[in-house]
Amino acid sequence: MSPLVTNEADTATHDRAVPVVPLAGIALKRAMHFEWLRLKGLRSTWAVLGSLAVLALLNGVLLPMEATEPEKGGQPFVEVARLVDTLQFNAIAMQLPLSAWLLLFVFGTGPIASEFRHRTARTAWLTVGSRGLSYAAKLLVGALGTLTGAAVGLGLGIAVGSTALAVRGLPQPDWPAASGPLLRYLVVMAFLPILAGGLASLVRSRLVAVLSLILWPLLLERMFGLAVASVTGVDEVRAWLPFAAARAAMNGAEQPDGFTRALIGSDLAPLTGLSAFCSYATVLACCGWLGYRRRAAS
Repeated sequence: MSPLVTNEADTATHDRAVPVVPLAGIALKRAMHFEWLRLKGLRSTWAVLGSLAVLALLNGVLLPMEATEPEKGGQPFVEVARLVDTLQFNAIAMQLPLSAWLLLFVFGTGPIASEFRHRTARTAWLTVGSRGLSYAAKLLVGALGTLTGAAVGLGLGIAVGSTALAVRGLPQPDWPAASGPLLRYLVVMAFLPILAGGLASLVRSRLVAVLSLILWPLLLERMFGLAVASVTGVDEVRAWLPFAAARAAMNGAEQPDGFTRALIGSDLAPLTGLSAFCSYATVLACCGWLGYRRRAAS
């Protein structure tokens, strides 16, 4: 046998015995592509995105109804606080934006909880090649999907709302003043599925995760806040609770009245509240990773 044939055979054998390991960035990209294909194949994903688009268009069409007349008389205009609250889908009054209620359970809890429910986790680990990459891909795809959906909805609301105001002959609102709260709203929306994914990994049940995310901002934080309000020295703790901090970050009123302050539940500065909420979401995601590893080993 010639040396050329022998070298080719040795090379082929070596290639089969030692497969090429892709770089971490390439592997993560493949894992994210795998997770996106799974989400794209679900009818619920497109139903939620379609519903959000319709609501965003409705928000824009109804924006002229938020116009109020100045105290000293003059042409009605839309105040920044009303503008922000409308485009954020009433984030303060509903305790969480309506867009979050729509997107969170598809892009947040869905990828992890459904995997455990249908016992397809091992298939995902084998396909991706790493449990860590599988978990990170789920959180990143959920965050990007939620951020994209919220950004598109916000863009539709702004475009249609601006047109509706022009058609009605009303002045344009102070868009630059509203840009800060609206950008913080997008950041909160991006971190919400990270928090939800970490929670789903810990409780290992979509129903429990969904109920927790519904009751947490509506009742649990309120009850805890009332409990600590009577304790001297710790009553300020309630201002630092996760969703209270998120509402403070998204607040568009410079000097909210007493009722609005009560709805927000926090007097933190917007950037402080945003940092607090993002920190909570990151810590919970890390705890969820530990729960995901334990679930993988069982």
